[in-house]
Amino acid sequence: MNDFTLYKYVEFLMFSSYLIFIFLLAQIWFLWKDVEKNEFVLKSLVKESFFKKNCIYIFLFSTFFMAHEFFEGLNIPGTMVFFELLDTIAMMTLVLFAYTWYIALKSCVPKKSITKEFVSE
Repeated sequence: MNDFTLYKYVEFLMFSSYLIFIFLLAQIWFLWKDVEKNEFVLKSLVKESFFKKNCIYIFLFSTFFMAHEFFEGLNIPGTMVFFELLDTIAMMTLVLFAYTWYIALKSCVPKKSITKEFVSE
């Protein structure tokens, strides 16, 4: 498999992860208006595991992004696929970060009842 073919696959993964990230951000934005803010603070942010996960995701994102910039500055020939792979992994950590927040917010939204139009009697 040559570098160009591998580069195309990595770019496809990167584009897919961008779309998933945008979708998750839109879902978080829509959920935010229904979240009971007091319950969210007590239920999610107090948990130490939630905080640790978020710190790990942000650390990994910044590490992969800085590694990409560092290695790109070395001007090593033929490593464009490696640079894009680092970008893709960094984007995947952002997707995991957004997914963690989506799950946390979804648990704080009260369940809505089915309207009378949809209930058959």
